[in-house]
Amino acid sequence: MNEEQTTRLKIEGVSEFWYRPAESRTGAWVYRPAVLVECTLNYRSLRAGLNQSEEHNYTAWLPEGETAINWDQPAVIFDDTSRLSSQPERLIPYAEGNHPASAESFVQYEIELVNKLIRTERLRVFFNPVFGQFSAPGDSLEDFLGRIAEAALGRVEPELESLRNRVELQIEQIREAQARKGLRSRDEVSLDKLISFNLQFFESENRLASMFSTLAGAVFGTVAPAAENEMLNDETELRQDLQRVEQEAREALTRLYEEYLALASEYDPFDIGLQPNNVQVVKRALLWVPGEE
Repeated sequence: MNEEQTTRLKIEGVSEFWYRPAESRTGAWVYRPAVLVECTLNYRSLRAGLNQSEEHNYTAWLPEGETAINWDQPAVIFDDTSRLSSQPERLIPYAEGNHPASAESFVQYEIELVNKLIRTERLRVFFNPVFGQFSAPGDSLEDFLGRIAEAALGRVEPELESLRNRVELQIEQIREAQARKGLRSRDEVSLDKLISFNLQFFESENRLASMFSTLAGAVFGTVAPAAENEMLNDETELRQDLQRVEQEAREALTRLYEEYLALASEYDPFDIGLQPNNVQVVKRALLWVPGEE
């Protein structure tokens, strides 16, 4: 083993680790020095009722000469500490460089990283102002809006039930009115006409049931009633009454559906930042990262 393979940078008072990449090694590799800082980030928000801790590893190439450390350019990105080894891989040499770092330098690197995290790191959740609900960390917007849709449905369901009862009452009133007309002219009511009247009620009630089967029933359309010119003259009034009830129900359902959509789709991003005491450094170390020569 030659001297190039054994000589490496050593910084007194700073521990060191070797990174083991997932990919297989091809070609000639060398170890290059980087700074590793492992942190616990604690996101807190009284408003969101959230206290979330996360552990992350941050790396940056060890500066050469008088160059400042650049935490915006990670040397390697990983949170799996099993990729850290206390021993180097055999036969990988160390790259040459001018690294006048010391233990005090590593303390300064850590301070700069913590300041950067306080300025830039945010935990984003979603907030619905109507129901005052927040998403959980890691929830997708789709999952959050699904829960909001359930809450929105609960908000409009009483109005939906009231509308259904009102429509059923209107249909029953029309039925009673037609029954009273039949009693006054019982001799003139034929079996065919009675069947036709009952069929109109049946068709209208089916269309209304289709509307109320889902909140969006009126928006997505229902079975159209038969044209009036197919009706006998004395059935026109009944058909008009039923159509009026259906149209009013359709319009009311459309308004209710639009209200539901407005409630269910409203959200705002809610970002939670970090305070200085919310960043705890677990370790700082010199990290050797292998890469192509």
